[in-house]
Amino acid sequence: MMLAQAKKYRAIVFDLDGTLVKEESSWATVHRYFGVDPRKIRKNMEAYLSGRIDYCEWMRRDISLWLETKHPIHLSEIEKCLSKYTLVRGAKEVSRELKKRGYVLAIVTSGLDILAHRVARDLGIDYVFANGLAVDEKGFLTGEPICKVPLLNKNVAIKDLCGILNAKFEEIIAVGDTKFDISMFKCAGLSIALNPKDEEVVQFADIVIRCEDMRSLLNYIS
Repeated sequence: MMLAQAKKYRAIVFDLDGTLVKEESSWATVHRYFGVDPRKIRKNMEAYLSGRIDYCEWMRRDISLWLETKHPIHLSEIEKCLSKYTLVRGAKEVSRELKKRGYVLAIVTSGLDILAHRVARDLGIDYVFANGLAVDEKGFLTGEPICKVPLLNKNVAIKDLCGILNAKFEEIIAVGDTKFDISMFKCAGLSIALNPKDEEVVQFADIVIRCEDMRSLLNYIS
């Protein structure tokens, strides 16, 4: 069994959706809340994945779908929508133990920072890298995104974390569950596919853990 040595690694970066929480996507949660047409959601995703638009434009188009159903939308309504989530089994125990072992913990997600910060507070995670929603002076959505972590380039957040910690890429452990975490896996010193949802991410993982209880992760990190 491959074991991550504590003296070699300084920080552990977690994907959020499907890794720390059971929800598939904060974007999907908000889409459902506003009753957005799934065909329009799919069309925007396909435009991004095919390279016809960048991630910021995808965010902008998805936000516009909410505003088509209701206008204006106050940020507090999005916060309420994302206030309920389910942590994966063992998440609190794992974060507590990893902090005891001296690791810096971070969340890297292409989802919304509202949910990411809630989970970070719940788990005692040190850093959050996520995307936001621009609002006007009264707190209503402007329709513009705050784009920081593109779905296919989540590695940019690891670069930022390394800058903050004055760390090297090889000192980072990345934990994720889908092909959208591959960019993190490619640059991290150690990559762990935790309860993977597709085989693409498995191909790029140093360690694969097929278990829904997150506490199994502790067996691989000293």
